Amino acid sequence: MEVKLKIYINKIELSIGSKVISESPTEPFTTQRLLIGNFDTAWRCIISAEKKLSIKGLFKRKPKVIVEPKEMVEGGISQVEERIFQELALALNPKSVEVQV
Repeated sequence: MEVKLKIYINKIELSIGSKVISESPTEPFTTQRLLIGNFDTAWRCIISAEKKLSIKGLFKRKPKVIVEPKEMVEGGISQVEERIFQELALALNPKSVEVQV
């Protein structure tokens, strides 16, 4: 199973195949310099979207998660940003995580 995690300035999208869930935060998770400046808020968005898609479960296989930051990536991303994206994907209990810019 492959899950795509797309991160925008004002929302997070989770998708499996053609099924897409978009979750907007109650308070912004983006700062002027970082797409994910408030980790806990972004984590809550992912958990909320995951519950709607029901990705995790007792008899479900661990997904491969592809993280796609969609904004604020001009010139690439730093190692710190890549680590943030990988850590966020851990909310989905993945088998593997890949960050694509």
